[in-house]
Amino acid sequence: MATQSLVQMFDEIAAGLKEGDEEIYGWLRDQLKECGGSDISVELAMGVIAKLLPEEAQAGVLTAAQQARRWAH
Repeated sequence: MATQSLVQMFDEIAAGLKEGDEEIYGWLRDQLKECGGSDISVELAMGVIAKLLPEEAQAGVLTAAQQARRWAH
């Protein structure tokens, strides 16, 4: 049961990212930080994720990343 809900959660995250959902992108960034990721490693991971998204989703996600970086400093 737990595995199935985890897979469902990953599917929802992936779908949100593919749609360019800035809220999911920000949530994912926060989760990585809470797990102990350094600022550099979190930004690197989020940059890789953004580059893997379809082109139409990249614009919204990259904008969200820039806004998040401004608030982080």
